[in-house]
Amino acid sequence: MTCGGSEVRILYRPPVLLALTTLVRYNFGVTITTITMTTLTIRIEDELKLKAAKQADKLGVSLTLIVKNALRNFVEAPKIVIGEPETVIVTPDIQVKMDKIGELLSKK
Repeated sequence: MTCGGSEVRILYRPPVLLALTTLVRYNFGVTITTITMTTLTIRIEDELKLKAAKQADKLGVSLTLIVKNALRNFVEAPKIVIGEPETVIVTPDIQVKMDKIGELLSKK
């Protein structure tokens, strides 16, 4: 085709190619991240593993998820609780002592 003595070429771009061209042209910030994983091997009693797996199965989650969650909790709040936590009954005299401690700490 000619226009004013110059040759004009009309190129047909399929819609997919046009969409890809637009994506590349405007760069919507597509980011690909990779997560590296490692393997942790621990030695525990067979009975403990079976009981833990059974409990995890009852909840519909994997044992891996339970262990990962425990490790994340430890990293976020480094504390260890061994056994059942004790229940403390706050009697009126203990409450008075706790209030005094609170007052002392709030003064600093």
